[in-house]
Amino acid sequence: MFFPYRARISLHRFPVLTVLVCLLCIGVFIAQSDSQRALYQSAAEYCEREDGRAFLQALRRVAGSAEPGVCVAFLLTLHHANDDKAALAQLVQRAGRTRGVADARLATYYEQALLDAYRTFRRSAPSNLTARLSYPPDSWNPMRMLSAAVAHASWGHLIGNLFFFYAFAATIEILIGPFLYLGVLIALALGTHSVYSLAMLQNVEALPTVGLSGVVMGMIALFVFFIPWARISCVLWLIVLFKRFAVPAWLLAAWYIGWDVYVQITGDGPAGVNLVAHLSGAAIGFLLGVTFFRQKRHWARELVEERG
Repeated sequence: MFFPYRARISLHRFPVLTVLVCLLCIGVFIAQSDSQRALYQSAAEYCEREDGRAFLQALRRVAGSAEPGVCVAFLLTLHHANDDKAALAQLVQRAGRTRGVADARLATYYEQALLDAYRTFRRSAPSNLTARLSYPPDSWNPMRMLSAAVAHASWGHLIGNLFFFYAFAATIEILIGPFLYLGVLIALALGTHSVYSLAMLQNVEALPTVGLSGVVMGMIALFVFFIPWARISCVLWLIVLFKRFAVPAWLLAAWYIGWDVYVQITGDGPAGVNLVAHLSGAAIGFLLGVTFFRQKRHWARELVEERG
């Protein structure tokens, strides 16, 4: 894999807001991780003390085992679901095909026993910070659009986004100044999540989203609008191979946007990636450049001195 980590240009000021956004994302994810650990611990404690016969019998038939680890996984699956009852119905239906829970009355009995136990757990479980920060596409909530942008799903997700973000956004902050930069950040977060909501209007199973990816793609597009020929330092890491190299910004942007378009068309890509946010972020970033900064592209030449 390879990551861009720095534009090969001389910044005349320190990118304070860019660094603060990175620190905010890291702090938020640490809080998310603490919240997830507390939730896991609560589920483990519940499973250790729950000994109701109906619950244990239903868990064995639906989940395949009543072991504590299986119980915890079951509770957390429902806790992370948009609709706990619908998620449980799917689990029972799947068990009907694989474990012989075919009798409708028996399936209803198991489903109710598991749902009652889960809702008892939910009343005492700590809240899930990631769920509170994520953006459900049917909510159209601007505050959730902003909070979702700084929340992430994993350390890998966070680190990858921040590498890209700093490589491009630091220059944009210096070029347009802190106030316009803050406006661009907000516009990208609101714009990409709004497009995601529009794209998911007919999808009742659309998942909530988190991550800075849409903002990152917008920053890449805006960077290319200003200085397409600036070279971006990247690092290539392939197990034992470690190499640094540089490519023009426009070529790097074309590669990432082209790959997202390919995956969007073919569906041949990793699960859980919000391609709508990626592509809409790139489009919104470039449109912001064309609309608001067309007469100010000379800022890049005046304020940025490229290094070879």
